[in-house]
This record gives sequence, structure tokens and C-alpha cells, in this order.
Amino acid sequence: MASAEWTSWRPLRLAEEVPAGLLAEQLDGGQSFRWQREPDGSWVGVFGSTVAALRHGPQGLEWRGLKGSAHAEDALRDYLDAEGAQARLAEALPWRSDPVLRVAREAYPGLRILRQDPHETLIGFLCSSNKRILQIRVMVAALAEKLGEPLGGGFRAMPTWEAIAAADDAVLRSCSLGYRAAYLRGTAKKLIARRRWAQEFAALPTPALLAELQSLPGVGPKVASCVTLFGFGRLESFPVDTWVVQALADAYGLRGWKPAQLEQFGRTHFGAAAGLAQQFLFSAARHGMLPRAEVTQSPKPTRPRPRK
Repeated sequence: MASAEWTSWRPLRLAEEVPAGLLAEQLDGGQSFRWQREPDGSWVGVFGSTVAALRHGPQGLEWRGLKGSAHAEDALRDYLDAEGAQARLAEALPWRSDPVLRVAREAYPGLRILRQDPHETLIGFLCSSNKRILQIRVMVAALAEKLGEPLGGGFRAMPTWEAIAAADDAVLRSCSLGYRAAYLRGTAKKLIARRRWAQEFAALPTPALLAELQSLPGVGPKVASCVTLFGFGRLESFPVDTWVVQALADAYGLRGWKPAQLEQFGRTHFGAAAGLAQQFLFSAARHGMLPRAEVTQSPKPTRPRPRK
């Protein structure tokens, strides 16, 4: 933004580099909705209370923050899994015996799950129903602009649940939310009464966390799985959206399977890092890079029983 005063660019050292060609998919590939590509090719984003910019420059991956802000580098390193734990998990995925996953992984080397705040992740995915990534970004940006607290430089945080609950209908309508406004307001009213909801949810085992999230207005199985994966870092979570349905149908031959069956297949087949495998498949499917089952020696898993 024109009013922002930035630090100089400096290198961001990560154990597993984000390749130059992967930065757009990493930041704007359906995990987070608050990154914007600038005319010079850099990316500016807000996550939690941090404002930062990223680019590939003379020193490799580089970053800058707002002047006077502290801890931006530490926040970025945590956000991008600087220690490389996910790279080790990606290596342990069954890509050696699964040619479909191998294609997806080779197309997006270094792709990782962003470590996001549960609050803003829940808001983002409550906005995601039947919407494309660009449309979700517009809604989230409007919510921050109209209801979020200022962070400096013209940037704003995601609104609190109190701000969402208190917003009048005209304000929420102006954010292009449509029927999602009722979900956001309903969730806000429930969570206002639970000041430590994120800590309480984080303490739950994954099945209980999924169930607790689905008790909130507008949160179905897909949104719950996305928030569990992207907001709470449960890498065993395997969200199933339309792209993943298409990927598993076309590349694995699992046509006609219900989302609950596909979710169970993903967790069983890919294991503890199923969510990371899901992101590889999601990205490759969106860009038409996956082979089809008819020409691929795909795994032929046994159809799992639906959960009772």
C-alpha cells in the first residue's frame, strides 16, 4: 500500500526453500486468502497481526515488514515451517508406490501447509462455500477493511467475533457475503461466549475437534477439515472439495464415491501427512497436471466403509 513504510528487503532462510515458481501457489493456492500479488511480482500479506512482503530476489527468498513492527521475521518463519518438518513428512508419503502422488509432488516441490491462526482460518473458510479463491479473497478483504483493527500502513487485522456479531446487516451485505453472513454472525455469537475457544479446540483429539467445529453454524465436513488442517495444523486431516473429488475420481478411479468415503481413503492411504498429500493433489488438479486412471498404474484401494 502507498501509505506503508517498509524495511529493506532481506533474506529469509528456510530449511526447505520455497522455489521461485511455487510462491504464488503457496500463498494464493486456497490455504490463505490475504496475500496479494504486487505489480513488481512480490507478494504482500497479512496473517494474524503480522504484515509482510515476500519475493524471490538476488538473495533468494526475501522478505520485508512494516517499519517499527517487531517479530515479523519470526512470525514468517513459523508461518512457512522454517525448520522443514513438513519436508520430512512429504518424503515419508507413499509417492514411491503411488505414481499419481509422485506426479503431484514433483510438480510442486517444497509446497507446505501454512501455519495459520485458527480464528482467521475459520472466518476464511466460512466464506468459502461455493466460491472461488478470488471471490473469497474479496470477501475477507472487505471484512478486514470494514471491521478489522488497524495494524499500520493501511492494513487491518481480521475482525474479532465481537465486531462481526455487532455489525449491522448493511455492513455484512457490503462484504459480498450473501447467505454466509448468517453463518459468520451465528458462529461469532457462539464463540463470544467461549473466550478461550481456540485453546479448548486445540486440546481436543482430531475426531473431537472436527465434531466441535461442525457444531458451529455453516461449518460442514469440508470446512471443518480445512480449519482442522490449516488452522490447527492437524496434518492427518484430508479435506475433500470439488478439486479433490475430481482428482480422486479421474486419477485414482474412485468415481461415484461419496465425500466421506474419499476422506477416509485419503487418511488411510496417505497416513499421518494426508493433508500435505491433499494439497499436492489439490494444486496439481487445479492446473490440470494429474494423469488419468486409464493410463496410470494407480493404487486400487479397497473401498472403505462409511463411518458410523
